[in-house]
Amino acid sequence: MSVFSRSTECHNQDKVSMGTIAARDCVRINKLTSQVIAALLLASFQAIDLRLKKGELKASGLGQAEKTYNEIAAFFKPLEDDRPLEDDLRKTLKLIEERHFSLRK
Repeated sequence: MSVFSRSTECHNQDKVSMGTIAARDCVRINKLTSQVIAALLLASFQAIDLRLKKGELKASGLGQAEKTYNEIAAFFKPLEDDRPLEDDLRKTLKLIEERHFSLRK
């Protein structure tokens, strides 16, 4: 980047094209954000599932989240013991990238 720097404004500023680097950073940030959201969805599912089992929450009280809860329940078995979650996270990430989940009714 700095090799192609051109001095402007009486050597007060440098003009460097950072567009491609910014675009690559943006793609990476989007990917990392999707990974965090996938983990958050599974953690939220686990929390809701625990509260449902304890009777602290009723399935009818989930509102719009009920659809997403049921979609995740179709492939994610709630954690009872420690186990690898890589496959579950990859599945959730794939569904996010395919825009499977909707925030609308």
